[in-house]
Amino acid sequence: MAGSGCAWGAEPPRFLEAFGRLWQVQSRLGSGSSASVYRVRCCGTPGSPPGALKQFLPPGTTGAAASAAEYGFRKERAALEQLQGHRNIVTLYGVFTIHFSPNVPSRCLLLELLDVSVSELLVYSSHQGCSMWMIQHCARDVLEALAFLHHEGYVHADLKPRNILWSAENECFKLIDFGLSFKEGNQDVKYIQTDGYRAPEAELQNCLAQAGLQSDTECTSAVDLWSLGIILLEMFSGMKLKHTVRSQEWKVTYTTALL
Repeated sequence: MAGSGCAWGAEPPRFLEAFGRLWQVQSRLGSGSSASVYRVRCCGTPGSPPGALKQFLPPGTTGAAASAAEYGFRKERAALEQLQGHRNIVTLYGVFTIHFSPNVPSRCLLLELLDVSVSELLVYSSHQGCSMWMIQHCARDVLEALAFLHHEGYVHADLKPRNILWSAENECFKLIDFGLSFKEGNQDVKYIQTDGYRAPEAELQNCLAQAGLQSDTECTSAVDLWSLGIILLEMFSGMKLKHTVRSQEWKVTYTTALL
């Protein structure tokens, strides 16, 4: 899956070469703490579908941020390469490296371009909730993806509306963003999941870590099911539940249940 290296300047160019082809960078789709995603299209191939280029380590990043980006890239690449072939998991087309300078490589994943996230669907629903057909379709597709993921020993560890996207071509929902994923029984990242979708055991683990204490247990695939439950509730109600699950009353209830 490795592609040839190529050179970029400080800003994304209009065109780049990878895998022996010329690609046009059309627009930025989004950015996170360690990666940016761009819409790209292969030049010279009429009718070819666009792709999504996930670029780790933005120009100028050094130190801890650079290490985190490299670590996230390696984790996501390893997970995606092992999990390819399932219709409800984003397709990885290839991997290549961009060299901004001899000591600052930028790792890239070329992925299939999907259409709309559950997060966007929630916005479009104007807080009225999604249709029951859409909720059931999402639940089925994500559960099938999780069944495969968990059978392979992986925990996604960052399930949220933004990481579930609809594919118009395949008419199904797909999971993306495996940067926090880990093999069950070998949790190498303590701070997992996004606030508002974090399972009780992950929340407790985070609190202990912040206090400088070690947790005796690791999180399991159950944390993904907790996140999915919150997502489906939000799709049904049309309301964000972040403040609810962060409330002291909620935390006391589930922390007491855990202890």
